Amino acid sequence: MKGKLSLNMVTAANAMGSVKSATLSLVLLSFLLYLADSYPSSDLSNTGCEECTLKKNGIFSGDRPVYQCMGCCFSRAYPTPLRAMRTMSIPKNITSEATCCVAKHSYETEVAGIRVRNHTDCHCSTCYFHKI
Repeated sequence: MKGKLSLNMVTAANAMGSVKSATLSLVLLSFLLYLADSYPSSDLSNTGCEECTLKKNGIFSGDRPVYQCMGCCFSRAYPTPLRAMRTMSIPKNITSEATCCVAKHSYETEVAGIRVRNHTDCHCSTCYFHKI
């Protein structure tokens, strides 16, 4: 009897192993769900850069306010498709697209003898001037 295992003991050992396996699986599943839930669902690509809007220019706003367009718009970079690279005179590996925050409407005004443009409406459009 000492060297023999009964059928009940083997079944009990298998049941304990199944319970441990199921517990481990549940713990792992709950951890993965916690990670998925805590992952930010918002787009963080423009963190620290606000939407394209009119903002008061502190330098030129003296006796009357001067507004200028400030903020971020769309930009992305991706590998240049091989078909497009064949047509380039100087092939570039990365292609980028961007739109900039520009004035839709503006008028010229004078502040302290300096002619400046006072923006009245902003939108995202083709970039003509790039910051260096």
